[in-house]
This record gives sequence, C-alpha cells and structure tokens, in this order.
Amino acid sequence: MTEVKPVIVGTDGSDHARLAVRWAAHHAHLHGAPLLIVTAVSAPVAYGMGGNLPQEFFTALEEDGARILREATAEAHDVASGLEVESVVKLEATGPALLALSERGRTIVVGTRGLSGLASAFMGSISSLVARHAACPVVVVRSEDDQAPAPVSGPVVVGVDGSENSAKAVATAVREASARGATLVAVHAWSDVPLSTMDPIAQVRGLFDEAAVADAVLSEQLAGYSDDNPDLNIEHVVVLDRPDTAILDHAEGAQLVVVGSRGRGGFAGLMLGSTSIKVLRSARCPVMVVHS
Repeated sequence: MTEVKPVIVGTDGSDHARLAVRWAAHHAHLHGAPLLIVTAVSAPVAYGMGGNLPQEFFTALEEDGARILREATAEAHDVASGLEVESVVKLEATGPALLALSERGRTIVVGTRGLSGLASAFMGSISSLVARHAACPVVVVRSEDDQAPAPVSGPVVVGVDGSENSAKAVATAVREASARGATLVAVHAWSDVPLSTMDPIAQVRGLFDEAAVADAVLSEQLAGYSDDNPDLNIEHVVVLDRPDTAILDHAEGAQLVVVGSRGRGGFAGLMLGSTSIKVLRSARCPVMVVHS
C-alpha cells in the first residue's frame, strides 16, 4: 500500500501559527492524511558568543518546543478529534527545517508571520522562504481578521493562464474543490498590463476576439475535469485586466486561492512570479502555491 504523505504545519506558538495549525488539521482531515506538526528551535547566535553553550540551555529549548507541540496537537484534535497527529521538535533554524521536511510532505502549511513578525508585515520571512522553495504545495494561511479562523466555506479560486505551471495549479485546485464540495472559480485574465493603460479599449478589442481566445485557454486547461468530477461546479471567468487584480477580486469570500509559482511571463530562475507574490501578500484567505 502506498504511504499517505502527511500534511506538515509549522508552529511557533503564535496566534498566526495557531490559525495555521487549525487550518492544516481541517485540510488533513478532508484528504484522509496524517498531520505532522513541527516546531523548530535554535540557539541565538551573536558576535563573540562561544560555541560551548551548556546542555541545560538546549534541554530548555526542547522542553519549550514540546510545550508548543502539546498545545498545537490539542488545537488539531479540537478541529478533528480522530485525526492522526505526529509532532517533532527540530533543533535547527525554522526555514531549513521546514524545507527539508517538505520533501516528504503532501502539503506544507504556514502562518503569515510568527512571534518575530512585525505587525505591519504582509508576510513573514519564514512563510516567504517556504512559499518560494518548498518541494510540495505550500499554503500560507490568512483570514479577514488575524484572530478569526481562516474561512472553510466559499469557492476555491484558481488562476489560469495556459502555462504548464498553471495546468498543475488547476489539477490541484480541482482536487481541493472536490474535497471541500466547493465551487471552483477558474479565472483567466488575458492582459498583463492594467486595464487603465489600454487607450482606447475599443481598438484593443477590435484586433481580435479576446474573449473567445481566453475562453479557449480556460476550456483547454479544464478539459476533462467536469467529466471526471460530475458533481463539481466549475465557473469560467474571463477578465480584461491584470491576473493579480482579477484573482484578488474573485478571492473575496473564497475559502482558498490556488496559484502556480510562475505564470506565462515567469523567468525560469525565479521561484515565485509577480502574480503569485501579489496574491500571497494581499488575499484575505489561505493561498496555495503549486510549484512546477
């Protein structure tokens, strides 16, 4: 039997991490997957510090990590009482620890920022690092209110642009919408420049039937999914505007947004494209990044 990969969630005990743990538990329950809760603790390094810290120091770090994991496990079981939950304390930096674990994960889930995050920050350094470099899909959990649970109702929104990476995002979004019994809203924005810069719009529209071209892109990338998922409601949305603007507009009221790490304009050397970065920073619901 094939081993079911775990949903992995990172926590540091912060409010943002608590929301991420609860969302990850719900996500794991929906997919019949185990949940692996991870906290990473490492010794502070400063100029002039020696390398011979007492063992008691590391013991205290591990004990604090164990406390954080006990609290997070209780949160996960509050969401799904029968969920299989494992936990681990990593004595290393948080980013590298999560990236290493992502090699064997189904999904990795992080909050927008942790205990060290500034209140004004859109996304913390750890969530940004993991979203860029993880080996599996990454969900950055955000909600309308930092204290309120992330939404678990509403549509699943996916950005579609005809690229290979977009095709993988669509396949993932179909699975997520099916698991949640949610409508899938597939958004294709056929322009990479703001609508306001197109003057006059009538001349642009006169060059070709952009709606037909855009709908053909959607139809091609969604082909077969309706047949394979007869109970899944799929809405096609074609917009004459920038992709990030179009996706964020339709993300209002959504429970999840799925984007590819790079789109049709992405450079091969970039881990995240401009659209996925803007959606991650601005969406008021969880955002899943699917890497190629």
